[in-house]
Amino acid sequence: MKKRVIRDPRVPETGGPFNLCVTYNGMVYVSGLPPFQEDFCQELRHARENGLPLPKYQRKSIEEEAEIVMNHMKWLLESAGSGMEHLLKVVVWLRDQADQARFDKVYRSYFPNTACLPTRTRMQAGGTPFDCALEIDAIGYIPGAHTDRDPMLDMEP
Repeated sequence: MKKRVIRDPRVPETGGPFNLCVTYNGMVYVSGLPPFQEDFCQELRHARENGLPLPKYQRKSIEEEAEIVMNHMKWLLESAGSGMEHLLKVVVWLRDQADQARFDKVYRSYFPNTACLPTRTRMQAGGTPFDCALEIDAIGYIPGAHTDRDPMLDMEP
C-alpha cells in the first residue's frame, strides 16, 4: 500500500510545506490543525506566495476554535475512509490550560461514547500558530483496510 495524500474541500490549506492528512498501510496521520478558515488561509497563501508579511489572525472563543479544528479533523478522517471513532492518538496543544474544561466539552461531543475515545496528550503550547487557541494532530486507522502483515509475527518462538 502506498502513501496517499487526503484532501477535503471543506478543510482549507495554509500553503505550508506539509500535507494536512496522509494515509499509509491502513493508518491515517493528521497534521497539526489550527482553527484557520478559508478566508484567512487564502490571505496566508497569498502572502507566502508573494513574499508579503503574513496576515494577522483574529482569535475566536476557545469553543469556536475547537469546533473548527474538530470539524476539520472529522472531515479529513471521513475523506480517508475513517472516522473519529477510529482515532488512536490525539495531541492537543492549548495556548492556555485554563481553557481545558471548555475545550474538553467540545472535544467530547465529537465521540459517540467514552469507549471510542483515543489516547490523548494535552499540553500548553509555548506558542501556537498566529497565537490561536489550539492546534491538534492525530493518528488513526481505516477500518477494514488491508495492512501488510509483519512476517516476524508469523514466526514460531
